[in-house]
Amino acid sequence: MYRSDPVLVQTIKSKAATKKRKPIYGVAVLDKELFVVSSEVEVYDSMKFSLKFLLKLKELILPKDIGSCSRNQCLYIFDFKCEDRSKEILRVDPSGKLIKTWSTGDDYGRLSVTYESNVIFIVHLKSQLYEYSSDGQLIREISLLSDADIHHPYYAIKLTNGHFVVSHGDFAEGGLHRVCVVDEDGKLIKSFGGTPGSTVGQLNHPNYLSVDGKGYVMVADRMTSRVLLLDSDLEFKREILSKEKHGLRHPTSILLDEPSGRLFVVDNELGSEGRILIFTLRYM
Repeated sequence: MYRSDPVLVQTIKSKAATKKRKPIYGVAVLDKELFVVSSEVEVYDSMKFSLKFLLKLKELILPKDIGSCSRNQCLYIFDFKCEDRSKEILRVDPSGKLIKTWSTGDDYGRLSVTYESNVIFIVHLKSQLYEYSSDGQLIREISLLSDADIHHPYYAIKLTNGHFVVSHGDFAEGGLHRVCVVDEDGKLIKSFGGTPGSTVGQLNHPNYLSVDGKGYVMVADRMTSRVLLLDSDLEFKREILSKEKHGLRHPTSILLDEPSGRLFVVDNELGSEGRILIFTLRYM
């Protein structure tokens, strides 16, 4: 169990985000390097937090998310391209060499990497979940609307039992803002949240998720400026980070690096540059 007093050890302000006053879209850790996505992909030493180099890819136009695979020693980057071009997922090595690319059509979403080294891609506007093999072959497609009533999903992680934990927030009046677990057919198994709010049992635009080795789920809740901890049954355990105690603005991405005991929080604010807050987590 994580105690409720994480310690801030470092704040990183991406050079690209600072220069252009842009948000940061995602982070990934591979070995001892931290990869930061804003308008470019910056590579930092994950222990000293010093900038090492830019990941230069002529194929990359507008990166929007990133994930890493330690087994295959590679990165996956979602490239939004531009409005009139097909979106793509790029598989690259840590130095920036392109290994593989595949199209997601006009679908916009976020990605994560599974324990089997597959890629999960969640489609925000269509409420669809796609699972690809490491070389871009479509393994399964799951509708999140019919049974689970998941509108506008933000992020998804595959659990070791084959189920998926999904965050979503419906823009419609009275819409649901939840973290849900669904099976391989998209059937709802359990959920946390409901109508948007800031009380103990509510969420308001839950964004990124992170799941630890014991099945605990961390939730970046953007509009309430909190990071929450749920257990494997999606029962509320505690508020890990908040605006009042830790100065969070709008947390839009989180990454738990269990080997180092660190939590990376991408914290954005409209009209200001994004930043990464790095906390050490303590255990009971």
